[in-house]
Amino acid sequence: MNNINKISTLEERHRMIETAAYYRAKKRGFSDGDPVKDWLEAEGEIEASFKHPEETDSSKQERAAYQRMRAEFKKILAGTKDTINADTISQAFDRSGRELKELGKFVPATVDRAGKRLKHEVAAAGEKMSPKWDAFSERSHGLFEIWKDKGGQFVNQAHTALNSWVSRYRDKNGKEKNEDGVNERDVKS
Repeated sequence: MNNINKISTLEERHRMIETAAYYRAKKRGFSDGDPVKDWLEAEGEIEASFKHPEETDSSKQERAAYQRMRAEFKKILAGTKDTINADTISQAFDRSGRELKELGKFVPATVDRAGKRLKHEVAAAGEKMSPKWDAFSERSHGLFEIWKDKGGQFVNQAHTALNSWVSRYRDKNGKEKNEDGVNERDVKS
């Protein structure tokens, strides 16, 4: 269906949200603010600007679960102190999903779909990043700005951790693996 108000790609949506979040931060002079709040408000603004006439209650629930899980994931990663590795990232996914399920607001299948969407977003951002902060922040869709002030050594370690996590999450052809490290499409055949 052609809908002029429909965002054509996930990357385009992220770019729009990233731009809106940037202008929110710029408006306040890049100080005394919360980048997570900027992102979430920008995301709400962008989502509200597009009509979702075909959106069902379940897709609204999934979007709400995704937004909540994404915020929790970022909060968990923000609490990372001295070291980070692929296990830290996996644990952040597990913990954010578990906490969302424990809230009881969303059915487990909705949380699982939101988790898969978030993993896809993190993998896509991780694949585009470099260990230098200037490229790291531009391409990370706001997910990892929480590490900006932790110093170059930590950012380099985070970059390595993300690459390691992505290699666990996707095979060399970019296809998602299941928890056992097997390509999900191969399992379905």
